[in-house]
Amino acid sequence: MRSVLENSEEDFIPLEKEIELLQLYLKLEHSRFQDKFDYELTVDKQIDVGQFQIPPMLLQPYVENAVWHGLRYKEEKGFLKVELLKKDEESIQIIITDNGIGRKKSTELKTEYQKKKRSKGMQNITQRITILNEMYKDKVDVFIEDLYDDTTGTKVILMLKKD
Repeated sequence: MRSVLENSEEDFIPLEKEIELLQLYLKLEHSRFQDKFDYELTVDKQIDVGQFQIPPMLLQPYVENAVWHGLRYKEEKGFLKVELLKKDEESIQIIITDNGIGRKKSTELKTEYQKKKRSKGMQNITQRITILNEMYKDKVDVFIEDLYDDTTGTKVILMLKKD
């Protein structure tokens, strides 16, 4: 909690710090939902995590959505994977995949109250990325898609550029 509060006032933090926070978050959620999913977080050894800056708390909401909306409702144990891959000298890809119930099924399971209430989490992230990209010349791109043809699973790809 302290790290989140310390980072909340920054536009960007070292990628290394964001990875540490994400590891802690994954451990926490896994301890809460041990029977619901396993996970893996991998960082390409070619990435110098000290050379990249990332908006704080950018990855955690996507991971949270995977757990809370995709994996938690899955009947059998699911899997969440977070990969940081070097794309080229100036950019990396962060890929978050889950084999959960998918965005379509998750929407169908929402209660009437949840359907009336607009989710602020993803809306806030999108607005934040737009503002930061205007200020820092298109530093972050995000793409979200269904992982499988039957609309189960979700894949989030974040492209992060160096300064």
